[in-house]
Amino acid sequence: MARATIVRNSFNAGELSPLMAARVDQARYPNGCASLCNMLLHPHGGAWRRPGLRFMGLAADPAGPVRLIPFVFSEAQAYVLEFGPRSLRIWHGGGLVLGGDGEPFRLETPWAGEQLTALRWCQSADMLYLVSHAGPPRRLERHGHADWRLVDVSFLPGVSPPEGLHCTVKPAGSRTWTYVVTAVHRESGEESLPTPPLQVTGPDALSQTASVTLAWTPVQDAGEYRVYRAGGGASVYGFLGSAGAGETYTDTGRTPDFDAGPPEARNPFSGEGDWPSCAVFWQQRLCFAGTRNGPQTIWASRSGAYGNFSVSRPLRDDDAVTVTIAADTVSAVRWLMPARRLLVGTGGGEWTLSGQGEQPFSPLSCSLERQSSRGSGDVQPLSVGDAVLALQRGGRVVREFRYSLDVDGYAGTDLTILAEHLTRGRRIIDWAWQQSPSGTVWCVTEDGGLIAMTRIPEHEVAGWHRHVTDGAVLSVCTIPGTAGDELWVAVRREGGGMVRCCIERLDPPFDGDNLGAGYGEGDTAAVEAFFVDSGLSYRGDPVVEVGGLEHLEGRTVHLLADGAVHPPQVVAEGRVRLDRPASVIHAGLPFMSELVPMPFGVAGNEIAGGGRPMRATRARVRLHRSLGLHAGPDATRLRELSFRTARDVTGTAPSLFSGEREVTLDAMTGDSATVVLRQHDPLPCTVLAVGFDVEAGEI
Repeated sequence: MARATIVRNSFNAGELSPLMAARVDQARYPNGCASLCNMLLHPHGGAWRRPGLRFMGLAADPAGPVRLIPFVFSEAQAYVLEFGPRSLRIWHGGGLVLGGDGEPFRLETPWAGEQLTALRWCQSADMLYLVSHAGPPRRLERHGHADWRLVDVSFLPGVSPPEGLHCTVKPAGSRTWTYVVTAVHRESGEESLPTPPLQVTGPDALSQTASVTLAWTPVQDAGEYRVYRAGGGASVYGFLGSAGAGETYTDTGRTPDFDAGPPEARNPFSGEGDWPSCAVFWQQRLCFAGTRNGPQTIWASRSGAYGNFSVSRPLRDDDAVTVTIAADTVSAVRWLMPARRLLVGTGGGEWTLSGQGEQPFSPLSCSLERQSSRGSGDVQPLSVGDAVLALQRGGRVVREFRYSLDVDGYAGTDLTILAEHLTRGRRIIDWAWQQSPSGTVWCVTEDGGLIAMTRIPEHEVAGWHRHVTDGAVLSVCTIPGTAGDELWVAVRREGGGMVRCCIERLDPPFDGDNLGAGYGEGDTAAVEAFFVDSGLSYRGDPVVEVGGLEHLEGRTVHLLADGAVHPPQVVAEGRVRLDRPASVIHAGLPFMSELVPMPFGVAGNEIAGGGRPMRATRARVRLHRSLGLHAGPDATRLRELSFRTARDVTGTAPSLFSGEREVTLDAMTGDSATVVLRQHDPLPCTVLAVGFDVEAGEI
């Protein structure tokens, strides 16, 4: 009988589809898991238990729906916007932003609950543009920490045209001259719309001695005024010259430049049916797309003037741009994404928009190129490093678009193909990218589920995992935090005869370096381990009762008291009572973490999908700073592993364990085997490797 030792020392292929069970020839099979639940992946290969969700507060509407949107001015000034039915509240620094009256700051909004999912946005500094088919574009402006305003977007230049245009003519004559004047902002360089035409009867020919002098009322913040004269038709104007602030302009007969005309007013989004469904900033322009009346049209503002969609006659390079996709079918634009070129996702395929050749993008230089014909979902894409993640039509396939020099275009790789079971029969409706600490894409599914993918391209890590909590996840978003990116989650939880929509935040990774009393140098303890959902913590003098748990009224909660697991308690009047005093207490809803490596078989000394009979006698689990793990050959035969040693101080929780623990597999026989690892208690667990001792041959 041949003996073999098989080691799984990497799990970063994540949970694999059951359809992969026989694909032992696939390169990622040995690094995959049959089940990976409430576990995250290290690029080094190990899997670690996800931290708990810390309760931040109840949503404004207890039953939801809720949409969370990030507002990031800088790393230090990052907010979470909580959109509910017709309302907006703002979270910052772990709590709600309060108004002058001491109550949570709140704004009325025009979006009903069922319209929140379709809401799209893009941000520039202190302004967030919000669009949907439900109404005209709005702009959320931050004027102060507790001073936020939701305003309608004006699609006119930000600088007003001059008023009171008048003139002095010398000498008198019989010819009609027509002028308009515009103002130019001294800082932004944005040009206003022209004044109403001024018709002047003056000399038949203009010269130094026969001229028209124009004057007007100064415009605030204008640094320059541009003068245009009609010619070749009453409505065709050419540029004459400029006047500085406080100056007048004298026309002495200069020939107008008809290649440079004044701006003409235009508002493409004036009524119902013309409201865009997606928006993005790209190449110093604000771009909109996807109206019902123009589903395949993209509008880009004037360069550097985000609310200005005016054009000139003839067109100039910095004018607003309108471009319509010419395709075999009418497929609405579902998203826009800035990259090397502007990526455009439609229901029928993916396109790029750019200037022609090496020319910059402008109304005189537009190039649309089809990249693929797969079709896009209606969820806003994510920017992940130098790639873009987007949903394929149907919302069940995630594709990674990355620029390729070989084809001078974007190729879309399917990142869900090895874990297709996670989105089978359900769409992804919201997602967020958490760059640190582990590079994770968090996805909300339409049934309230939460799945995630660890994606680190430079280390070839792309592994999916499931995350189960007691409730339905409604929305997610991320903002920068002190210990990495913060994941915020809106969860509808039911229990105790009530429905509560909770705003929660994923706790930072637990490192085990925070010690309690009675531990020596080099020890690590689970005192600060936070592995409960919708949970809260107490730190202070020893107590036997903790409160603040009204949101979990009537629910059974798990507790960790000074690093030791406490028996579960039922919340009554927002409080729970402990059997013994403790100084650091974490209380919240339990969740179970599970890791099951892909089954292996043995044929000689090599892994195979099936082959000679074998007997698995034991497994060895390599752990890092872990406690409380249960393991066994299957879910019905789990045993708790022992971690307390003689060196642990009596009356304190055991130190976190790093090393190997042996698991008896009850001499499993057959042509494949695995081990089930589960963590039920509110304790940390990091699995670095699993080794199996097997005997193969005639059994």
